[in-house]
Amino acid sequence: MKKTLIALAAVAATGAAMAQSSVTVYGVVDVGYTSVNNSGVGSTDNTGLTSSNMTTNRLGFRGTEDLGGGLKANFQVETSLAADAPAASSIGDRGAWVGLSGGFGEIRLGREYSTTFWSGFLFSPFGTGGVGNGFGFANRVVAHAVTGQTNPIWNNNSITYSSPRMAGFMVQGQYVFDEVAGANNAGRSAGVRVNYSGGPLSAELAYSDTDGGATVAATTLLGLTTSAAHKSVVGGVSYDFGVARVMANFGQEKASVQATGASLAKVTNYEIGVVAPVGPGRLRASYNNSKVDVTGQAVDPKVSKFALGYIYDLSKRTAVYATVASLKNKNGLNLTLGGPATTGAANGRSTGYNIGISHTF
Repeated sequence: MKKTLIALAAVAATGAAMAQSSVTVYGVVDVGYTSVNNSGVGSTDNTGLTSSNMTTNRLGFRGTEDLGGGLKANFQVETSLAADAPAASSIGDRGAWVGLSGGFGEIRLGREYSTTFWSGFLFSPFGTGGVGNGFGFANRVVAHAVTGQTNPIWNNNSITYSSPRMAGFMVQGQYVFDEVAGANNAGRSAGVRVNYSGGPLSAELAYSDTDGGATVAATTLLGLTTSAAHKSVVGGVSYDFGVARVMANFGQEKASVQATGASLAKVTNYEIGVVAPVGPGRLRASYNNSKVDVTGQAVDPKVSKFALGYIYDLSKRTAVYATVASLKNKNGLNLTLGGPATTGAANGRSTGYNIGISHTF
């Protein structure tokens, strides 16, 4: 149960106190047993406890103050938590912002989700957790190797505007300041997102354009060492038939040389999936496919993955889950399902499973 604390903001310097409408403390603790087996020369396997296999672990604080006239001040500070092996985390690494909301919508200043994050999360059966997670534009496993982004899910130094929902539609715009000395605008970004939700149908389309500047780290996938800029287009759709919710998402990201605009690579990803009530719980299934078109390379790396999972709710806040998945690399790609300290081999297969408990408070 989320705990709401009323009127608790103290100003120590003056000894004065001011009332705040509400502050909510919330979080997720999700830990499970994970086993990942990788085939191919040089690959490694491992088993052990991992966090965030069904729902991403977090500890958060959010609050709102009624300023009158329909205007409210809002804030959120959310921090990641590895419950299997806690380590130091930067406070607010999962988002930290302050903003104002009213009839005009909402404006947030700080660290916020990018406009292109949501499609791969809202329209994926497994979201970003565990061996079943959508490795496309939800957490950008492939695209991250191409663009060298430090964090493709959140944007620091951002201004984000979200409109009120009208006739089922909501529009979101975001601008990210580069805050880097010099004229290369490294990290400067702009994005827009349009979401529709009406009855059983939901859909979304989003775009972002980010300047390069920071050197892209060499990878076993591409070996890119050139400063890169990137443009992303993502989208998703779902329909709830009652007996099952069917969904799909897609994404395409293009990386280019910042100085000249010359193309480096293009990543294309799609996922189809379903979530259906089966017995006392929910069945989840998905198929992912990604391709990397590398400029000047004759053969394009590819990867595909199947995942199947089941969630059994013990209560509204506690669930047990199990997920199995199998991933196949082609044309030199060496991705794995993750897990504790595993290494993949070129053209290898990666199989694994999670079994765990997730609790929300």
